[in-house]
Amino acid sequence: MRIPKLTALLFDVDGLLVDTEEIYYGTFNETLVAHGAGLVREGYAPYVGHPVEDNSRSAAAQYALSVSAEAFCGEWMGRFEDTLADPAQIHLMPGVLEVVTHVRTRGYRLGLVSSTPKERMLTTVRNGLLSRLDGVASLEEVFSAILSRSDVVNPKPAPEAYLLAAQRLGVAPEQCAVFEDSEPGVRAGKAAGMFVFAVPNFYTSHQDHSAADVTLGSLAEILTEGYL
Repeated sequence: MRIPKLTALLFDVDGLLVDTEEIYYGTFNETLVAHGAGLVREGYAPYVGHPVEDNSRSAAAQYALSVSAEAFCGEWMGRFEDTLADPAQIHLMPGVLEVVTHVRTRGYRLGLVSSTPKERMLTTVRNGLLSRLDGVASLEEVFSAILSRSDVVNPKPAPEAYLLAAQRLGVAPEQCAVFEDSEPGVRAGKAAGMFVFAVPNFYTSHQDHSAADVTLGSLAEILTEGYL
């Protein structure tokens, strides 16, 4: 695969840089158990990539919970955010630190493009990634554009967030590479006219990533295969 001349690299967050899907599943299951239900790890895959409000409605209906979907969602997100507040409980996906360090030295402009609401996304990246980057005091030192679900009208798979990121970085879409773990993210990057690397994880491996230009087993392959 021939890689085009790239100026900017745009990264998804959940399940791509930070292993938050495990936290989503763990706290989702804890909340189910608190209400007399439960879900094996593999069973959480269909919930990945959907808003937590939608997943809460699905859970309330599927398990005939005695609480409303809104109450379930509030309990779930309370547990989730308590976990996010502790950096020791947040893990990075394989190869993340090595890749971020490498691409910074190569002079690429970097951006974050997430479908998570802004405050939750910022907490995730600050406690998960920033806390592990030596000598870096703020996200803005690394990422020149930081976009969340709160910044757009139309979230992924619409291309709006990726096009806005390119605009803020001052680069053309065709000079950008997107790194995504999910099918909606891959579709968003391609719709924006960007080169797309798919990096499926345990929870998104069942999704259709065929639209991606390159599919990787982990972010670490960016370095081992010499893509950048």
